[in-house]
Amino acid sequence: MVARGDDALAATAAELGGPAHAVEADVSSLDSCRRVVDEVLGRFGRIDTFCANAMVTVYREARELEADELRRVIDVNFLGAVNAYWAALPALTESRGAFVHVSSALAYRGIPLQAAYCSSKAAGRAFFESARVEHAKHGIPVDISLVLPGAINTPQFNTARQYVGKQPQPVPPIYEPEPFAEAVVHCFRRPVRELPVGWGAQKLLWGQKLSPRAGDLVLRRTGWDGQHTGEDKPIGSPDNLFSPLPGDRGARGRFSAQARESTLWTSIRLRRLLLGAAVAGAALARLGSTKSR
Repeated sequence: MVARGDDALAATAAELGGPAHAVEADVSSLDSCRRVVDEVLGRFGRIDTFCANAMVTVYREARELEADELRRVIDVNFLGAVNAYWAALPALTESRGAFVHVSSALAYRGIPLQAAYCSSKAAGRAFFESARVEHAKHGIPVDISLVLPGAINTPQFNTARQYVGKQPQPVPPIYEPEPFAEAVVHCFRRPVRELPVGWGAQKLLWGQKLSPRAGDLVLRRTGWDGQHTGEDKPIGSPDNLFSPLPGDRGARGRFSAQARESTLWTSIRLRRLLLGAAVAGAALARLGSTKSR
């Protein structure tokens, strides 16, 4: 486990127990990512999967973003994932492992107030799409998966920098973290090229393909109010953009009362993928049996 905040890392390690190991680092630094990889190899001897999941965001309209704010979001969300990939690739190549980037459905769709976040995720999607083809060309045995979540009830909405003057919220439908975590772990074991998680994410991707202009119209009506609760929150409240906030906030945010505990759409999709793999395996086994006769 890697993060900037030692309080949260210590609490998470204690909750998981066993061989869980925490390393304090900032993924925006390539040297820090290399140090993480070295420490993991020294402790465990190999890396089977690297999950790049770090993110920060700023709720502010694009024309008003400060240069250092935009740069910081890009440094963490995009370059942080790239640094992790560069640092881990030799070890993953040796283990024939997987690199999983927890991206966002917003990698395909920019929305108001989130230009920094959306552009960072779009950059990551394009980078890893290029890398995936290069791996295939050169026989590099490392799978690359992109997980594209919708709205998750995590504490980040309490710690994000905002200039709206209201309490940020995920755009409904909102889900608890567990079904999303299960989808990510699925990609550890059976890599998926791109996996939308949650019905909201799937609808956004379909809508963007069918009619981006219709999405523009919807966002003009709902893109501002849909991203906050209406509860006042002072601009300038403490945030985690440049440094972590003290304490451990756990895995859940403040929206459990309205968050769904499962996502039927993603469950069906993953079952279909498993069924397809089983059918393909049975067909290959039958073919092998026929040839051996």
